[in-house]
Amino acid sequence: MKKVLLLIFLFSMVYIPSSFAQDYTQWELPEDAIARLGKGWINAMQYSPDGTVFAVATSVGIWLYDTETYQETALLARNNKGVKGLVFSPDGATLASAERFGGITLWDVKARIPKKTGLYNSSFHSDLVFNLDGKIFAHAEYKDIYLYDIVTGEDKHILKGDQDFITSIAFSPDGQTLASGSNDKTIYLWDVDTGKLKQTLEGHPDEVTRVSFSPDGDTLISVSKDMTIYYWDISTGERKKTLADKGLITDQLDKPETVERVSFSPDANILATIRINNTIRLWDTTTGTLIQTFPSQDTDKQEKDYFKNIEDVFFSSDNRTVVGLADYGRIRIWDVDTGERKRLSEYPGHVQEVCFSPDGKTLATGIFGGMIRLWDVDTGKHKKTISSQSTDYYRTYEHDFKPFSPDGKKFVFGNTSGTVYLWDADTKQELLLSGMDYNSKESRNSARTIISPDSQTLASWQADEGMNIRLWDFASGKHKRTLRGHKAPVKTVIFSPDSSMVASWSSEGDTTILLWDVVTGRHKQTLKGHTKMVEDVSFSPDGKTLASGGLDGTIRTWNLKTGKQEQALLENSFGNDLAAQSAAVTVVMFNADGNVLASGHKNGSIRLWNIETGESRQTLKGHTEAVSSISFAPDGKTLASTSKDATARLWDLNTGEQIHALTGYDKTTWRVFFYSNGLALATGFLYTHNSHGYDKNIRLWDLRTGQLKKTLIGHKARVVNLGFSGDGNVLTSINFDDTVLLWDLTPTINALDTSEKTVGKTLGKNQ
Repeated sequence: MKKVLLLIFLFSMVYIPSSFAQDYTQWELPEDAIARLGKGWINAMQYSPDGTVFAVATSVGIWLYDTETYQETALLARNNKGVKGLVFSPDGATLASAERFGGITLWDVKARIPKKTGLYNSSFHSDLVFNLDGKIFAHAEYKDIYLYDIVTGEDKHILKGDQDFITSIAFSPDGQTLASGSNDKTIYLWDVDTGKLKQTLEGHPDEVTRVSFSPDGDTLISVSKDMTIYYWDISTGERKKTLADKGLITDQLDKPETVERVSFSPDANILATIRINNTIRLWDTTTGTLIQTFPSQDTDKQEKDYFKNIEDVFFSSDNRTVVGLADYGRIRIWDVDTGERKRLSEYPGHVQEVCFSPDGKTLATGIFGGMIRLWDVDTGKHKKTISSQSTDYYRTYEHDFKPFSPDGKKFVFGNTSGTVYLWDADTKQELLLSGMDYNSKESRNSARTIISPDSQTLASWQADEGMNIRLWDFASGKHKRTLRGHKAPVKTVIFSPDSSMVASWSSEGDTTILLWDVVTGRHKQTLKGHTKMVEDVSFSPDGKTLASGGLDGTIRTWNLKTGKQEQALLENSFGNDLAAQSAAVTVVMFNADGNVLASGHKNGSIRLWNIETGESRQTLKGHTEAVSSISFAPDGKTLASTSKDATARLWDLNTGEQIHALTGYDKTTWRVFFYSNGLALATGFLYTHNSHGYDKNIRLWDLRTGQLKKTLIGHKARVVNLGFSGDGNVLTSINFDDTVLLWDLTPTINALDTSEKTVGKTLGKNQ
């Protein structure tokens, strides 16, 4: 059995073979997993203060990169939880991370090991803050603030006094005072050494959301929920200045202006206020004077590139450059000294996270879909692309996800940018077959793929959008030819058993099936007969016949030599369109010798047909909703089926009786694989677009008995798809955060008693 060991994601417009020294796909794997492909959704990014380490917090953990090569050096992960936030200590020796639904961990950056784990509970955390010398770490947890001594490794103080949820904390520049703002509308000033409350600042009309000290430590700036912004004299506790009263700025401006959002520079020298028309103003935090204004609305409208809602502002460490991050992942860049807009040389993509290198010369952008791109701040030129954090793998809730080549040596997938990747298990190299043009703002849909039975050709198309099919040489990754001829978006593509022919059909507006010659790329035939959209197509094992089923409720068989229809099953069986719609064919499948055709229907029934006579042999009844997959056992004596009724069923084809059924929760989608010994292994996942509140584990069931044989634990968000390798020894599972885990199933398979005859009870929804 071939085990997948390495996958690096690089985006480009050309085919790229790649090999790397470090096999990060093996890092921090759960039990039974043999590889992880993808690195998870990006939640935060930060450079170490000396610029030698680049840390990326993801749903998998924290990935550390060496900034000379931008190669992975470590994955910091704990407790099977992702990381939602991180911050380096000023000396760069410690990295604090907040886990998703977990605690806070302090990491030794050099040793790559935890200094302190399970530090508090971060379910309701506010800020992660180090004092200026990096010796004290502070974290607010609901109404309390915890101070931790980095040097001694001990808790220093627990500060209690706030009456409501603490929203923001900040150390004074000398590290002697800690300020906290909370939903009780007050600001508390704490003595860090003694842990005692020094002073209470009152006066905000609404919940305090942000606090920050000026660089000289004499002034505290506070912001409340209603965008009131106060400057406080720390020595007296009196208000020095009101920059904005309930969001309205009247001082230093020609006319009043309403503030929508605020942001501080990392060194607290500058406060940025953002107006609804995207005008950004920079204010000195010590004096409260206006430094710079970046108007956006008029300029952008002239360039036909206007958008609303700049959500956040990011500063370079030298305060020379400002980035505004807006909705839909768009960014604006300004020079602070001149106030002029800076331009990037290429369209950056859908940006989700932004950070600057310590010297302010490099801008890192985390892009939707997981890629990180580095830019030269002065020139705007693209410098480098770091390996993708995730790939937005093709997610399908149907049963056409087959990521492995038939020989098990290659793994293939596409993503939502139309990119297709191919990983070779022997060479440990990735082939990038196609890619998105990042200079184009045009949206794209998922790239879907299928591999020919002889593992020589790969077909790719863009689901529900593209009308063309691209064929690739599987060995070299080179594009061979493009099949053009569809008049509606391509739904699915399948290869004939001998790999010489491709059949394709559309998702809407077309009722035909197109046949193509793989070698020449020429259109061979168009099969016409269905009156409504084709749902599924299957080649007979000898490749001489093709069967198709559609929403018109009919099953049609075709002679592939002549292109003529041979039979139309069920064509005259319905009294009206409603009856035909209920019996619409959802799936068709030949048995191993091609004598029997099985059809699954929208009404939940399964029919077995004699191909020679066209007569119905049996009707299997048990499913209550549409049948989604059918598979025959190798000996042809049993059949497995799955349905949208959340069940997987095993049938005796001699008697037509149901042998067993697995019943999941309402939206469980099952996958079944038959082994040569007759074992039917079943797995399931929940069909839902919600990423939270659902089981992240994968369970392996013996479908003959209904017994649970193994639970695979390791995903950090719900599973959205499953697929088996050609021999069934490897299971691939796609997580909601677009990472893939490959699991070795051989221990489970070997442990099964293949002579077991006991039939267990049907599994209820409480299991």
